[in-house]
Amino acid sequence: MLELIINKETKKNTIMLVENGILVEKHEEHEHQKRLEGNIYIGKVANVLQGMQSAFIDIGEERNTFIRLKDLLPKVDETKEEIGQDLHEKNIKDIIKPGTNLLIQVKRDGTAKKGARVSTHINLSRKIYMFYA
Repeated sequence: MLELIINKETKKNTIMLVENGILVEKHEEHEHQKRLEGNIYIGKVANVLQGMQSAFIDIGEERNTFIRLKDLLPKVDETKEEIGQDLHEKNIKDIIKPGTNLLIQVKRDGTAKKGARVSTHINLSRKIYMFYA
């Protein structure tokens, strides 16, 4: 039997998944700690950096997120196809322009100096996330 236990406190929320009386997964979120990793957004391209083949995407957070050309193009099985040359032939400015809306997922949270890293390659995990209104 699966049980989902949610403990909402003033400064901390705890979510636990218990299977047959054994703790399988535990997720804690503190009030001061905001994680974006795994979240999916429709972001707007703020600016495109042709020299770096990357762009900054506005998702409404304090810092814009960062996306590389590789994370914009359709995923390719690198064991079956050679993508190195294909990447060098593409120009990010031909793919997206400032103001373009993109469906993206946060792959790595930002730091104090850098925004989060995002991708158009969306993955839905088996994890259960609870958002409180």
